[in-house]
Amino acid sequence: MWLLFLLVACVAAALSCAQLCRGAVAVARATGPAPLPAPAPVPDPDAADGSAAGLTLYEMAYLSGGPHRLADVVLVLMAQQRRLLLAHTGWATVVDPVGLDPVERATLSAIGPDGQRRIPAIREALVADEAVRAVGDRLVAAGLALP
Repeated sequence: MWLLFLLVACVAAALSCAQLCRGAVAVARATGPAPLPAPAPVPDPDAADGSAAGLTLYEMAYLSGGPHRLADVVLVLMAQQRRLLLAHTGWATVVDPVGLDPVERATLSAIGPDGQRRIPAIREALVADEAVRAVGDRLVAAGLALP
C-alpha cells in the first residue's frame, strides 16, 4: 500500500519539477541578458531649446564623490552588464575584456592581463588614470568642479 503512495508522490514531484523548469526556460527566453549601452547623457532640464547635452553617468558620479565614486560606479556598471564579476571576497574578475569607453578600458587595464585583481587596487589605479582625470577636466572646463 505504501508503495502506491510513494509512486504517486514521485509522479507529482516529477510533474512539478517539469513545470517549474518549463516556466524558468520561458522567463529566461523572454528576459535574456542584453548588453546595456554605454552611459548616455542625461538631458539638461534648464536648457532653453532642450538640445544641450547633459551630464553622463560618469560625470555625475565624479561630482557626487570624486574619482573614487567614479571608480565604484564603473565597477558596478560593468558588473550589472555581466562584463565583470565582483566577488564578496574583494576580487574583481573580467568576463568580457572589451571596454566600451575610455573609463571602461582604463578599468580593464587596471585589472591587468591576468583578468583578476583586488578591488581596492583597481580603485586606486583608476583614480590615477588619465581617463578619470579627463572626466574631471571636462567638469572643470564646464565650471562644475574645482581644479
